[in-house]
Amino acid sequence: MKIKIQLAVLAIFAMPMYYKSQSINVQNMINYTRNKDFEKARSAADAAIAHAETKGKAKTWKCRGEVFKAIYADTSSRIRALDSKSEEKALEAFTQCFILDKELIYKDEVKNWLVQAASACLRKSESYYVPNSMYTEALAIYNLLENALPYDFDQAMKRSNITKEKLVYNRFKVNTYAGDKNQMKQIAETLMRMGYKEAFIYESMLKLYLAEKDTASALSVIEKGKDLFESNMVLIGTEIDIYLARKKTQDLIVKVQNAIELAPDNDILKLVLGQVYEKSAKLVEAEKYYLEAYNLNPASELINYKLGALYFNSGADAQRILNDLKPTEKEKIKKYEDLVKTQFTKAIPFLKKAFELNSDKAYKQRIYQAYIRIGDTENAIKFK
Repeated sequence: MKIKIQLAVLAIFAMPMYYKSQSINVQNMINYTRNKDFEKARSAADAAIAHAETKGKAKTWKCRGEVFKAIYADTSSRIRALDSKSEEKALEAFTQCFILDKELIYKDEVKNWLVQAASACLRKSESYYVPNSMYTEALAIYNLLENALPYDFDQAMKRSNITKEKLVYNRFKVNTYAGDKNQMKQIAETLMRMGYKEAFIYESMLKLYLAEKDTASALSVIEKGKDLFESNMVLIGTEIDIYLARKKTQDLIVKVQNAIELAPDNDILKLVLGQVYEKSAKLVEAEKYYLEAYNLNPASELINYKLGALYFNSGADAQRILNDLKPTEKEKIKKYEDLVKTQFTKAIPFLKKAFELNSDKAYKQRIYQAYIRIGDTENAIKFK
């Protein structure tokens, strides 16, 4: 009995020393960080959250956040290499500090650090999944960012485009790159209900449904997407292709014509109808509606390009026929030589306008080729 009492007394006297040994880790974090001994600071930070006495204190997490903030912000690659997850650990620590700090004692001191860590994490998440395919790590960051959002006291995270809606979209992107079809579908539905305005959502889901041969869902995505992106040619072009493949071209023509009757000054609808006719090899009708679209919006890059491409392709078709003619077919040769020159000449001003609006190399190459085809090497050299 006497031995048991002595052991109990020893345990009682040992308790303050034990708790002191745990509290000292918090002070060690501060001292080691101040002295830039980050390896020891990191060890103290891990020890401090491993014990009941210190892991439940806001100060512990504040100091832990400072340790990892100092590591990821250091200019030395050697220091940053001490912990590959220092940005995430800093953000987690500052968030946990606020969760425990009910009276917001550390609010003014920590709020900006939390925003800085959030921004660092967002930048890092993009490098995780492009090009490194570290999808789980990227998604983990979005969870940390969402946990931090309630403590965006000055809306600084919001100004940096870190919002709940943006995080949902980021998760969609990661799952798209990862090829997780089920998650893509679930998250896309959420984003579409939100009316989140990113064409990538609709283009990605369209590609997915087409790969699954789910034409009905693909057309549904197109309809929803066109409400937000009426001039998106991926959606428009795919819709046309679907109707053509189903041999329902006339249904699409009627549909677009009905829409034009309701909105006769809508250049995009005229452009769409022109494209339907072009893909149906009805080039006279295609030209008619492209020109109507142009008259409504002569500054449109897309309309200028579509007109230029129509004439360019027509000239190229005429050139192929010309190349196959026999020398004895003089009348036909003259006819197609004139057609080649006419069509490429008509293409040039529209292609040049498109190129003025967007310095796309494909536009430049076509302008060069068109000048070459009509024998104008002096102007062609300007676009080589």
